[in-house]
Amino acid sequence: MVFLGPKLYCFFSKPIGEICKRHNMWYHCYANDTQVYLVIKPLDNWNNISARLETCMADISSWMCSNKLKLNEDKTELIIFSPKHGVKKFSDCHLTFGKNIVSDSACVKNLGVYFDKTLAMDQQISATSKSCFYQIRNISRIRPFITENAAKTLVCSSVTSRLDYGNALLYGFPLNAIQRLQRVQL
Repeated sequence: MVFLGPKLYCFFSKPIGEICKRHNMWYHCYANDTQVYLVIKPLDNWNNISARLETCMADISSWMCSNKLKLNEDKTELIIFSPKHGVKKFSDCHLTFGKNIVSDSACVKNLGVYFDKTLAMDQQISATSKSCFYQIRNISRIRPFITENAAKTLVCSSVTSRLDYGNALLYGFPLNAIQRLQRVQL
């Protein structure tokens, strides 16, 4: 088995981007994760879109196979972002990928941030709050045994860092959503 470093892997996997471009798809790569996406207009036909996505994914899978890489079909996800009034229109969408049928997910996790279909970010806010309160409870258990500076350092590294991560995505959100995160700081 040969292991490539990050730079070599990027050079090696560059054709994945070219395959996406050939199918008129947008893509993002981060380490060994690749996201293929496109903008769907309200009048677009899902059958045409799914055929394009399936063909692109099949070409990527074929390229990977011929280059001794394996595409993990079990980790492949599909999400269609839309306004609340458009969620039902795309509720039965799915893709056939290899031996799997990939159904539309209600929420996906990308680089540690949860995105739901309407970009309401409810699951992200809940997960962040829960994680922060868990860390605060753990710090409170050991607080009698550590200095004030050590407690501050722990709070900054294990609580504040969680609040800060991805918070720019919440810009412009309603105050009631943001207040759930602000309660952590009280």
